Amino acid sequence: MDGPGPYLIGVRHHAPSIAAVLPALLDAARPDVLLVELPEEFQPWLGLLADERTEAPVALAAATAEEGAGPAFYPFADFSPELTALRWAARHGVPVVACDLPLAHRATEARDTGSAPQGLADALRRRLTGRPDEDLWDRLVEAPAPGCTPEEVRRAALLVGWALRQDAHTVDPLDLHRESWMRSRIHAESVNGRRVTAVIGAFHAPALLTGDRTAGASSVTVAAPAAAKVEPSAAAPASVAAMHPGAAPSSADLPSTPVPATAIASPAGPDPYVISLVPYTYPLLDARSGYPAGIRDPEWQHTVLAAGGDPGRLAAELTRTAVRICEALRGQGHPAGPADGREVVRVAGDLGRLRGLPAAGRGELIEAVQTVLAQGEPLGRGRAVARALEEVLVGTRTGRPTPAAPRTGLGPAVEALLAELGLPDAAEPSPRELRLDPHRSGLDARRELLLRRLEVCGVPYGEPVAVTGAGGTDAVGSRWRVQWTPAVAAMLTVAGMRGVTPAQAADGTLRERLRREREAGGSTARQIIDGLAAAAGCALPGLSAARLDQLADEVPAVASLPELLDGLALLDRLAAGHLAGPEAAAPLLGPAAAAAELLTVAAVRGLDGLAGSDDAADARALVEFARRADADGGIRLGHALRRLADDGSPLIRGAAGATRVLLGHQEPAEFGGRVVSWVDAATAPDSRVALGRSLSGLLTAAEGLLTAAPAALEPLLARVTELPDEAFLDRLPALRGGFDTLSPAARDRLLAVVEERLGTHVDTLPTELDPATLATWARADLAARHILEAGGLLTAADEAAYAPDAAQAPDAAQAPDEPAAPAAGAVLPPADRWRLVLGRPGSGPGPIGRSARLAAALDELYGTGRGEGSAPGLTGDPRGGREAPYPGVREWSEELVALFGPGIREEVLAAAAAHGRTDVLEALAPEAVRPSVDLLRTVLQHAGGLPEARLAALRPLVRRLVDELSRELATTLRPALTGLTLPRPSRRRAGPLDLDRTIRANLATARPGADGGTVIVPERPVFRTRAAQANDWRLILVVDVSGSMEASTVWAALTASILAGVPSLTAHFVAFSTDVVDLSGRVDDPLGLLLEVRVGGGTHIAAGLRYARDLVTVPSRTLIAVVSDFEEGYPLGGLLTETRALVGAGCHLLGCAALDDTGKPRYSKAVAEQLVAAGMPVAALSPLELARWVGEKIR
Repeated sequence: MDGPGPYLIGVRHHAPSIAAVLPALLDAARPDVLLVELPEEFQPWLGLLADERTEAPVALAAATAEEGAGPAFYPFADFSPELTALRWAARHGVPVVACDLPLAHRATEARDTGSAPQGLADALRRRLTGRPDEDLWDRLVEAPAPGCTPEEVRRAALLVGWALRQDAHTVDPLDLHRESWMRSRIHAESVNGRRVTAVIGAFHAPALLTGDRTAGASSVTVAAPAAAKVEPSAAAPASVAAMHPGAAPSSADLPSTPVPATAIASPAGPDPYVISLVPYTYPLLDARSGYPAGIRDPEWQHTVLAAGGDPGRLAAELTRTAVRICEALRGQGHPAGPADGREVVRVAGDLGRLRGLPAAGRGELIEAVQTVLAQGEPLGRGRAVARALEEVLVGTRTGRPTPAAPRTGLGPAVEALLAELGLPDAAEPSPRELRLDPHRSGLDARRELLLRRLEVCGVPYGEPVAVTGAGGTDAVGSRWRVQWTPAVAAMLTVAGMRGVTPAQAADGTLRERLRREREAGGSTARQIIDGLAAAAGCALPGLSAARLDQLADEVPAVASLPELLDGLALLDRLAAGHLAGPEAAAPLLGPAAAAAELLTVAAVRGLDGLAGSDDAADARALVEFARRADADGGIRLGHALRRLADDGSPLIRGAAGATRVLLGHQEPAEFGGRVVSWVDAATAPDSRVALGRSLSGLLTAAEGLLTAAPAALEPLLARVTELPDEAFLDRLPALRGGFDTLSPAARDRLLAVVEERLGTHVDTLPTELDPATLATWARADLAARHILEAGGLLTAADEAAYAPDAAQAPDAAQAPDEPAAPAAGAVLPPADRWRLVLGRPGSGPGPIGRSARLAAALDELYGTGRGEGSAPGLTGDPRGGREAPYPGVREWSEELVALFGPGIREEVLAAAAAHGRTDVLEALAPEAVRPSVDLLRTVLQHAGGLPEARLAALRPLVRRLVDELSRELATTLRPALTGLTLPRPSRRRAGPLDLDRTIRANLATARPGADGGTVIVPERPVFRTRAAQANDWRLILVVDVSGSMEASTVWAALTASILAGVPSLTAHFVAFSTDVVDLSGRVDDPLGLLLEVRVGGGTHIAAGLRYARDLVTVPSRTLIAVVSDFEEGYPLGGLLTETRALVGAGCHLLGCAALDDTGKPRYSKAVAEQLVAAGMPVAALSPLELARWVGEKIR
């Protein structure tokens, strides 16, 4: 290779050792012209790359305007030999020629991707470290380079290229075409005896010698290995005719040579390439980002370049890098100190010396870090070490093109699109609001597509405005608020690293998001659904198909019911063409239908997980899904709804019952009888709360059921009428609270139906009419009545209806379908009762007397409601309940006592506190209030937002609630915890006699008795004594304190404080949402514990288990109870891994889907099933059942 002909320098696209010695090699060669292996279209840009103001990493991006075509990126870092060569040429005034095949020719060539090379390269790999994925270039060029001469490094690089060429039994036709082109350029530049130096890929060097034009060609076709030059992506466009007009600057200092006559002419094509010089980043340059010719750990490669081939400097850089890795690991909460750093350096150095290297390299450093810091854990700490390595070795360095570079790439492309679509740009900085209808207007469709793509890329140009269609349905159109700001221009530069058109940038951004999700352990259900929505909304068919496959494969096994419903709604929009348009959605229709079927089946299976829910959103989701899936759900859906209607929480019980009526699974009259049973059972505070929640669930799921189905209303109508006044007033706050779920207009409609059924409806007349007109109408009505009487058309019922006291004294002989008469001694008429229940004035005169006082007292709590028809309440107060008619809480409280009694007064005040009225908390007397977990939850919710003075006033109330609830719970749990003592021989009476052990210990004293039996003298009695600390068991309660787990959090804190008193048990309380807090120091003080807990946030169960694993000392004596709804907000793989690790270590695990006195859970059944398969039993438990489990394990 050193004979006559060009001076060849074989390189790899990113090679710090070659880049370090390349200036010396070029100084020795003294070329007249320098050839660099880059496509010919890049020739005008070489001067800009070499500009001293260009800060690497940067990239030349070649793309066409064709939608969906990905750009071909050619990144350059400081350790890229080509960039080093260009900078040397600029300093020495040597012309540079881009000598590689033009991009336009490559689209017509098909790259043959055969099997990997076998032979010499594999033999060399086996002789090095033995790793099957060993980088041959790294081992033979980079690792031995420190301390070598430039010529030795050059020869090693050419040797690797020759070895790879020898293994390529048949070279890819595209590579042969490229090499033919490069030979022709070398020949053209060698005329007149000019000295030519070519910086080319080492793989191609043997073929560029004058006498070896087909080196390595034989029968087997293989692809170029990683050492070869980077090629444009497979999605590159077909062919081009010329450069983008005006896109390339002049480069007089780096003159080009004309294309030789032997070169193939560029084929004609409609889409020219757009060449852009864009900033790049090290994370994108890393091979794991998907860049096909990337290099592992670019920040480390930059460090090698800075060492300049000096082994001593490289060893010092390795030490600094080890220290930074330990620092990054400490930043994640894992211990790593100077001793660990020293050990990493020692192990890396020993590996280097064993392998005969002048200095430890990247491979030795990574092996040492994994050995010293990962501590044999591939997950958990191992993942933290991997993140620390990525942070330090990959880096975050970002480049900047020279200011002389023309504005190309994404910025100009977006500006041109804005002008074409009539959207505001930099010349119009004022905001504008757009209403788009993409299904009727092609212009609107293009506008919305651009806005969605910019939104995905993080460009703050357009902000979507929420739009709701009629009846709460999805709107077909959309609204956007758009404005050009300086931030838009800045973010276009950042997004331009992913592509030079909006489609390419959006595709690159979303693919990077998907890659990061996979690196983090997998995508969550929410991430998959959002990713599909984004890809389809940006009209990216390839990525949409990938996300759709992910949706079908992964979401059914991990998603909660709301997530499944969101997925089904997204598939509906996709099938209707509301996201990407009908044409783009057509290829996805088949997979979307199959995915919808899988999601429907998974949702039916997960319905049982709603049994304990108290969230109105779950009630709405239940009826929405049931309506959607009725045809597909079949018998299983009907069975699930029946089970929820029978055994669910009050809210879900009401929602499931209404849903069954809507689907025709139950007759309205039968369901009406069930509603009446709720009213009959409401004789105690807890049952009255259940009545309100049941009605709320019913009306949330089916707002118009009672209005549209008289058979369902009749039983309730009769029962409210029949109740004695005292019983009715006891239930009135609960009834009013349940019906408050309806909007005021919906309650008006229901009250109109009730009044019709009661016969008390009065058609209201306009109040603004003059008396003369009203008199005329009255005379006309009387005349019509006389005509009907004369014709015998008035019935007895009609006559009774016209009686003046018909409403107050109905006829005793009622028809079977009429409401029952009021109870004996009832003062409140039926119509007034229903006006109080519904909180609306109805068609008659306003309430008077006691009815008016009752209405005012309840309006103080509920106001006039929310939603359609919000207006003044029964009292006519225009303030609508927002400003109370009472001077203060004390007066309202006294009125409640006078109207309802002290017991109901406490319930109403507690309901007011739950509605956000913090002022009523101070009116609750600690010594008189009835302790309940619901009231304690309400007080704790508001405690964090109160000033210290008011919080101090509430402490006696909270203290009494906690003390009373703890006392009641301790009484319940004590039987389950008795006997947790160990037998020990003793002559002291330290506890009860252990008869069995006493007999076994004194068998030597056995003798026959007088009666023929056996007598044993207990010389060594054995008593049961409490377990010593040496036999201690450890209970770790890992409690989910996210927003959906309020009740279980309270019960868990109370239970933990009681279990902490067991002598043989050490209790820990670990609270988690997205963060983990260890509150074990307060576990013996339930009040302090509850005041420390902050409920809210997301759910990261794996983090809680990871922390619990650090608390384990003796796995076989460790109990871990996870209290959660198991709606993991992070990849499920991490949770399953932590579970298997704890089970494998011998810990005793239990998953509590709910921890309360009902044992009715609200949880993700799909995730729970996978945890059971991993070894963690999952159940809904009461505190008593949890205590029994603890007792059984300890005994």
